[in-house]
This record gives sequence, structure tokens and C-alpha cells, in this order.
Amino acid sequence: MKEPSISKIREKKTREREKHSGKTPSGKISLNDNRLLGILIAVALWITSILLLGSEEISECLSRPDSFLPLAGNSIFILISLFATGLFLEIVRPGILRNNSIILLLSLVSLLALIPTRALLSMAKDTSMISPPVADFLLPLALAPLLATILMDGTIGMAVGVWTSLVMAIMTDNSFSVLVTGMIATVVTASTATNIRTRRRAFRAGLVVGLAEITCVSGLTALNWQCPDITLVIKQSTACLASGFFSASIALIILPLFEMLFDITTDITLLELSDPAHPLLQRLSVEAPGTYHHSLLVANLAQAAADEIGANSLLARISAYFHDVGKLVKPEFFAENMQLQNNPHDDLPPSMSTLVIISHVKEGVSLGMLHKLPPPIIKAIQEHHGTSLLSYFHYKAKSQLESKISHSEENNHKGEREEVDESGFRYQGPKPTSRESAILCLADAVEAASRTMEKKIPANIEDLVNEIINMRLEDGQLDECNLTLSELAEVRRSFVFTLLNMFHGRVPYPKDED
Repeated sequence: MKEPSISKIREKKTREREKHSGKTPSGKISLNDNRLLGILIAVALWITSILLLGSEEISECLSRPDSFLPLAGNSIFILISLFATGLFLEIVRPGILRNNSIILLLSLVSLLALIPTRALLSMAKDTSMISPPVADFLLPLALAPLLATILMDGTIGMAVGVWTSLVMAIMTDNSFSVLVTGMIATVVTASTATNIRTRRRAFRAGLVVGLAEITCVSGLTALNWQCPDITLVIKQSTACLASGFFSASIALIILPLFEMLFDITTDITLLELSDPAHPLLQRLSVEAPGTYHHSLLVANLAQAAADEIGANSLLARISAYFHDVGKLVKPEFFAENMQLQNNPHDDLPPSMSTLVIISHVKEGVSLGMLHKLPPPIIKAIQEHHGTSLLSYFHYKAKSQLESKISHSEENNHKGEREEVDESGFRYQGPKPTSRESAILCLADAVEAASRTMEKKIPANIEDLVNEIINMRLEDGQLDECNLTLSELAEVRRSFVFTLLNMFHGRVPYPKDED
């Protein structure tokens, strides 16, 4: 069998690297960016929604052409509302609909709510188990906005929830009560499901949605007060609570599948990674205890700063836990893990020491991928140093070169003037591309530098924080992230406040001479 040529092997490896890095070969359009595919996904959602309106209506249209108009009107209305939802998303999140994976995600979330709705309405129509007035309040109105809010954010959750509510209202013979109940459920879900980090909070959101829907039952009862049916009101109220519980349960069951398929990391997954029993954190605490302690302190700094500017504080904290796991490969080469009497860098040239220090970023990415850490954490590991300069070894290399040059001049050896290449002493990056990565980059540098302070007084701490942040800013390390100057000022104040609390004083205990 003929072996493949070297060029083909190289081309295959290049494609694999581009696939892992998220890039596409030049001249080709990624399926994720193909506008036609996005339109086809939206059309498929529209057609599926029409089919879910009821097979009976479609078969009736085939036998009686005059009954085609109601179905056509509903189809046009669904299409217009779908187009309006897309315009709204493009206004509040520009460019979001250029990502086909997000279009597919929102389409699946919508169908996940519409399919049970169709099944429930068919059951209420064909059997006597559930009466139609009760079935209207048993619909999973909160399911789509709950999933969209947890996976994306509250604004997108509201857009999806409003559209699914409109379709559900059409399914229930243009029921105004279903439309209003769906709107209320959507708004309440988007507000209560934001930053959900535990399953208990998800069920609490479902309970709140159920109670909000009961207000619609009260309004419907007030409109029909001339002939109230207390039994029906109780059944409808129970159906509202059951709907909220069902929506929360299905959302939690299906959530891991969506995370896996669409490469999304929710706060629930991040919170699970905060467990100190995680294999990487356990190894860090045993094999590199200094790095582990440093990571905990950086996590405190990063979380407090992220809270101040409204960034994802949980992501900042968990990223700080894992940002230095690459030091597990050679922990003794890092200052926080060194014995005071033994510094392995004393026997190495600065360039070799730099390679050892820089390698902890790549090693951290490898360990993160090996332990299947979420993409945002791996991205933070890769970006937490940006392209910053290892100033200690750069200065050491310059000092050795100057000493070598002066020694040569003393011996009357004049040669070409050598210079130290600064690029050889910089991390390979990339620079931080998110607010959380930028905060981690600054917190890491601030915590490490604070350990070198002799007098940890407020003025010194404030000067140190200002100096480090200004250096990172002037060096261009914050150019790629969307951190504003006002937010950076908040981060400065947060760092100073947290460091002052970390270095708090203690009243000396009296000595017992006996």
C-alpha cells in the first residue's frame, strides 16, 4: 500500500490544528458562518411550528380548499413574529444571528417547548383526562425562556419566550389568556433565572413562575365572576404550579446535553468545578502548595473585582483556581514552591529559565483539556499572562550581557554590539479577550507582587496596584478585552480593598514566661 506523501500529512495536521483553534482554511466559509444555512434553520423552525398547529387542520385543508385561509393566516402570523424576534435579537445583541449554532440552539429550545404543548393539547382534546381550560395553564410556558436564559442570558430568554408564547396562543385557538400568561411567565423567568448556579434555584424559579401564572388565573376568575367555578380555579392554580415544576425539571434534565452539543458552560457547571476534591486541585494542594495558596488568593481578588463591574464573578473565581495548574509539571521552578536555600534558576541561563516559566501556560492548557475543563477555563489559562514580559529574567539577561561586553572591552576585544531580544522573554499569549480574563491577568500580577512588599500599609498597597495596572495598560495587555476605563478604576479600588483585608493586622498575644 502506498504511503501518503509528506505534504499530505502536513496538510492533514494543519487542518486538525485549524479545527481545534476554531479557524477555517483560507478560501472556505465555515458552516457556522454560512448565512444560507442559518436561513434554512429558521425556515425549518417555521415549517415545524406550522405542522405542530395540528395535522387535522392540514388534512382538512386538503379536502376543503376554503379552510386553507385560517391556516395560511396563522402561518403568516408565525412567520412575521419569527422575523420580528430575529430583528429584536439583532438590535439587542448585534451579530448574534450570524452564528448558526446559536440559531440552531434557540430553534431546538423553542421546539422543546412546542412539542409537549402539542401533545398536551391533543390529549386534552381526545381524552377526558384533562379539560381544555386546565390544559391551557398546564402548558410549559416557562420552559423555553428558562433554558435560553440559563444557556445564554435573560434578554435572549425573553425573546424566545415571547415567540413561543405567541405560537402556543395560536395552538389554543388564539387564546388571549395563554398569550398573557406566557408573557408574564417569560418576564418572571428571565428575571429569576439569571445567574442560576444551583439546581435548587432553578426549582425556585419554577415555583415563582407558577405563582405568577396563578395571578392570571385570578384575573380570568374575576372576568367570569358571575358564574365562578371554585373547583376549576383550584385545578388551574395547581396546573400553574405543575407547569413551573415541569419546566424546571425538564430544563435541568436536558441542560447537560445542550452544554455538550453547543460547547456552552453554564454557572451550574462552573460551580461543580469549585469542589476542592477536583483531581487537579487536589494535586495542586499536595504537589505545589504554594501555587495552590496563591490561586486561592487570586480567586478572592478576581471574584471581588468581577462583582464590582458586573462581570461573571463565578467564572473569574473558577478560572483563578485553575490558571496555574501547568506549574504541576515542574513546581520547584516557581518561586512560591521553592525552598529558600535552593533556587534551580541559579544554575540555568535566563533564556532557559524563561522557557521553563513560559511553558506552564501550555502545560496548563494540556492538563485542562486532559481533565475536560470547560472552554472558558482553558481560554483563561491560555490568556492569564497575555504577552507580558518576564522582567526578572529579561533584566538578568541584560545584566549578564553588559558584564560580558565590559569584560571584552577590558581585554581589548571589540566586536559587534549584541542586544537582548525582548520577544524571547515574553509569553506567547494571546492577550486577554474577556473582562474575566483581564481581571484574572491583573489579579495574578497584583497578588504575586504584593508578596514582595516589606511594609503592607494602605499607601504602599495602593501604589503597587496602580503601578501594576498602569504597566499592563501601557504594555497593551488590555487592548483585546472590553474592559472600560471606568471599570478599570473599579477594579483598582476592589484590589486595594481586598488586599487590605487580606493583610489585616492582629493584636499580639501576651507571652507566658512560665
